[in-house]
Amino acid sequence: MDGIAAVEARIAEISQRFGAAPPPPAAAPPDGFSAALRSALAVQGGATGGLDAAVGGAGPATGGGIDAWIAEALARTGVPASWAPALRTIAEHESSLNPAAANVAAGANPGGTPLGLMQMLPTTFAAHAQPGHRNIFDPVDNLSAAIDYIRSRYGDPAATPGLRALARGDHYVGY
Repeated sequence: MDGIAAVEARIAEISQRFGAAPPPPAAAPPDGFSAALRSALAVQGGATGGLDAAVGGAGPATGGGIDAWIAEALARTGVPASWAPALRTIAEHESSLNPAAANVAAGANPGGTPLGLMQMLPTTFAAHAQPGHRNIFDPVDNLSAAIDYIRSRYGDPAATPGLRALARGDHYVGY
């Protein structure tokens, strides 16, 4: 199985495991890419104009956009509203606000592909997803799991490597 086929198979497996399908791609893909991989590569292909530009408003919980998703995730997890700007900054840097994003690097292990709005590894998402909210491509489910992960690992988003780097004037570093 070649690299692209392996990634496509892994994305299909993850989508099936979490009961979701990635939203359709926003734009025409580079030649040679299948439909399943196209949507996963939306960020890689330069979808930086926010969610509507990235996925055309399609997909699992697109109503309201990033601020509404963050508000719902904050309510769901019980963290303070003061976390909202930090979560938005992380999502901007991780996925360009694209809930269908997949960070598929050439030659990378498909099982280690960060997915969704907050670019969570499937194993990390599974460990932190709330019961009944296990769709890694649903932005609120993804945010809620990321909040739980951030709270358990760092205590606060300000302590994540990316926000600490930005505060020093350095480049963002993934969490």
